[in-house]
Amino acid sequence: MSDRVSGPTLLKYVSTDKAVRDAAHECETLIQQFGVEIYTREDIYNALKAYEDKKEPLEGEDKKLLEKTLIEFKRNGLDLAGPKRAEVKTLKQEVVDLELTFGKNLNEWKDQVHFTREDLEGLPEDFVAHLATAPGGKFIVTLDYPDYFPFMENAKSEDARRRLEFKFENRGYPQNIELFEKAIAKRHRAARLLGYKTHADYVLEDRMARNPKAVKGFLDRLTKKLKVKAEQDLKIMEGIKGGPMMAWDWRYFDNLIKKTRHELDSQKVKEYFPADAVTVEMLNIYQELLGVAFKEEPSLGRWHPDAKLYAVIGVDNAQVLGYFYLDLFPREGKFKHAAAFDLVRGRLLDDQTYQSPVAAMVANFNKPSADRPSLLTHSEVETFFHEFGHIMHQVLTRAKYARFSGTNVARDFVEAPSQRLENWVWNKEVLRRLSGHYADRTKKLPDELIATMIALKNLNSGVKYLRQVFFASVDLAYHTKKKVDTTDVWADLRESVALIPATPGTHGPAGFGHLMGGYDAGYYGYLWSEVYSADMFSRFEKEGIMSPGLGREYRRLILEPGRSLDEADQIKKFLGREPNEEAFLKSIGL
Repeated sequence: MSDRVSGPTLLKYVSTDKAVRDAAHECETLIQQFGVEIYTREDIYNALKAYEDKKEPLEGEDKKLLEKTLIEFKRNGLDLAGPKRAEVKTLKQEVVDLELTFGKNLNEWKDQVHFTREDLEGLPEDFVAHLATAPGGKFIVTLDYPDYFPFMENAKSEDARRRLEFKFENRGYPQNIELFEKAIAKRHRAARLLGYKTHADYVLEDRMARNPKAVKGFLDRLTKKLKVKAEQDLKIMEGIKGGPMMAWDWRYFDNLIKKTRHELDSQKVKEYFPADAVTVEMLNIYQELLGVAFKEEPSLGRWHPDAKLYAVIGVDNAQVLGYFYLDLFPREGKFKHAAAFDLVRGRLLDDQTYQSPVAAMVANFNKPSADRPSLLTHSEVETFFHEFGHIMHQVLTRAKYARFSGTNVARDFVEAPSQRLENWVWNKEVLRRLSGHYADRTKKLPDELIATMIALKNLNSGVKYLRQVFFASVDLAYHTKKKVDTTDVWADLRESVALIPATPGTHGPAGFGHLMGGYDAGYYGYLWSEVYSADMFSRFEKEGIMSPGLGREYRRLILEPGRSLDEADQIKKFLGREPNEEAFLKSIGL
C-alpha cells in the first residue's frame, strides 16, 4: 500500500509523542482540506480556462498537466452553479475529516486479550517470551500484526483464536462504523451533484478500469474460476477440523497443513530470515537490478532511533537521485501496518535541476530480543519486497511534474510495480541469498525446504484470493449505493463470496482502513494490478530474474515515468505486446 503524506504529517504515524501525533493529525486535516479549497477556486479555474482558450501549442507532460488539472477542477464542481458547487466543496471537506478521524481512531486503538499459559499451546517459545503479563499472571496478546497473525496461525485452542479474532474484527467499533457510513453517504451525494450515477462511477472515470461494469466483470470472472479451487481447499481443511471453517480457523488450518502434511513450519523458516540480514541482501538485490547504490546517512535527521535514512545514488553518474527511510519495528502510537509514505515528490525545478524525492517505508516487524534478532516470516519478507517496490517507484521517478511523479499513477496500477517484486522471494537463488540462520549466518535455507516452500506457494490459493475478491466486492457494493448498512453487507458478501462467514457480533468495516484511506471504490486494484504484475514478471522469467539490463529497462519504462505517460502504454511498451491474464492465472495455480 502506498500512502501520500508530507513530512510534517508523517509524524502522526511515527512519533512517540501523542501531542505531536495530534498536532500532525490537525496539520494533515488542514492540508487535505486546503487541497479541496484549491480545486474549488474559481479564479484559478478561470485563469487556466483562459490559457486553454489561447490554444498555445503544448506537448507531452505540459499538455497532459493542463488537461488533468482542468478535469480535476470539473470533478470538484467548477462547472456547477454556485450553490451546488459550494455543497460539493463542503461535502469533500467533511469527507476528509471523516477519513482522517477514522484512521486516527484505528491507529490509536488499544485492545488486547489476556490468555492463560494453556491458551498459548502451539505458539513458539520466542513468541511467548516476548509477551507482557497482566496482574494475575495472564499473558497479554495485542491486536497488532506481530501478535495477531502468529497467534491465529499457531494457537491450538479454537476458543482462544475465536476470542482474539472477535476483538480484531471489532477494532474501531462503534465510532468508525458511524464515520464510514457518513463518508459513504457524503461521497454518493457529491458524485450525484457532479453528474455521476454513483461514487464508484466518479472514482473509476480516472482509473484504468474506467467504470463499475468493467470492475464487476473482472471480479465475476475471477470468482467463477476461484470458487472451484476454494471449495476444494475448504473441503480439505474442514475434513481435518471435523466441522465448518470459521473466520478464526482458516489461518490455523492452512498453517497446520503446511506443518503436518508438508513438513513446512513457518516458525522454523523464519529462523533463517533475521531482519538485519534480509534488509542488507534485499537492498543488494534492488541495487543490482535497478542500477543504483544505497548509502546510509546516519548523521542526517530522523524521527526515532529505529529509523534509518539512505541516499539513492545512480551508478552511471554518481548523482544522488533521492532518499528513503526504513522504520521497521513497532512502538507505542506508531502506524499499525506496513506502507510506503511519499514525503517529497520528485519534480523538475525552475533551474532545471531535479528535486530529490524522499520516501519512507514504515512497518511493524517483531522487535529484536535479548537473545534473538528480529526474525521475519517468509510472508513478511514478501511484504518487505512489496513495500520497498513502492519506495523505488517513488524515489526513482523522473517525471517533470510532481502531480505525475512516482506512485501518483492510477490506483488500479499503483500496486503493479511492487507486486512484481514479490516474485523474487519465490525464486530459489534469491531465497538462498536472503537467508542465513540467526545462530549461524553462513547456514542457508536448505534446498529441500526451499523446494517445499515454492511447491506450497499456491496452497489454499482459492480461499486466499477469494478473500481478496470479497474485499473488492464489498467495496464496490458500498460505493454503488446511496446508503448502506456496512456490517450487514460485509456479512452477506463474506459468506457468499469468501465462503467463510463473518463472526456474529463483529464489525469488520470499522477496522478496514483502506476504504477510508484512498482505496474507496478502488480495492479491486490490488487484483487488477496483479494481472499486470504477473505479466511483466513473465519477461524476467524468460530473460533472467537478476538481469541488470532488463532491470534498467523496467526502471526506465515503468518506474521513471510515473503518470507522465499512459499506464497501459507503459505496460505494452515493456511487454512488446498487449497484456493478458494468462501469467496471473498460472501464478495462482489456476
